[in-house]
Amino acid sequence: MTLTYVYCLVRSAKAPLLRDVPGGMPGAGVVRALAAGGGLWAVVSSVPASEYDEAALARGLQDLDWVGRRGMAHESVVEHFLTARAVLPMQLFTLFTSDDRALEYVAGERRRIDRILSRLERQLEWGLRLSFDEQAARAAVEETHRSRRGRSRRTESGAAYLARKRDLFDVTRVQLTQAKTAADRLYRAMSRQATDSRRRAATEQATPGSRLLLDAAFLVPTGRAGAFRTALRQNASKLSGSGLVVSLTGPWPAYNFVDSAARRRPSRTRRATTSSRAGRSAR
Repeated sequence: MTLTYVYCLVRSAKAPLLRDVPGGMPGAGVVRALAAGGGLWAVVSSVPASEYDEAALARGLQDLDWVGRRGMAHESVVEHFLTARAVLPMQLFTLFTSDDRALEYVAGERRRIDRILSRLERQLEWGLRLSFDEQAARAAVEETHRSRRGRSRRTESGAAYLARKRDLFDVTRVQLTQAKTAADRLYRAMSRQATDSRRRAATEQATPGSRLLLDAAFLVPTGRAGAFRTALRQNASKLSGSGLVVSLTGPWPAYNFVDSAARRRPSRTRRATTSSRAGRSAR
């Protein structure tokens, strides 16, 4: 017995190209595209129920390596379709008892799905992080004071020693405060370059004393990707102080810009295959 695993929904006038598409979930059959009508396609594959039914998933979800391999497989299939007009990525472990059940769900949610796809059309997600490298900042202070001693050709005086200690203390007291202000400023500046933005404050605050100052996602039109990256370079060059590290990733499927209601638990089905924080129950 097999189940239908859904990776994403794709808006395309023609059937999505499946040449060179990644293999999909471990144990799955070939990746297929189901016509849902009106230029909408469900990208799916058949998976063995013995490996993906409720009991199997309950066991697998206890193993991070098991989940990680399937998460990477899911993501690789979704990313294959990023050049389509619009892609609605489904949550990990979105499963139905058959192709017909999957299409029935899409039909029942069609108005909401179309609304979201219209919002995501020709737009992709970019991730931006700004972190404070305290070690690099301290190294910069030490190098500055070594250079001063070299110019004066003297060993470190008592006053110079106290000045160096003060500057090292300022790395955590003053520079970190300035870095947080710079992170807020960078987020506002880049938000103006995007259609929408999300700041993941929970991630930034996950660890007390964390040096992750900004963790954000931006929804950017595909035609403005180059301008977005240029704007980031320009804004990053204005960041004051040492020890600030900017990291841009993407483009990605717009996971952070799909409202939770659009991917809620299907209600008109017969059999649940999973229910967990990692995935969504589908029947």
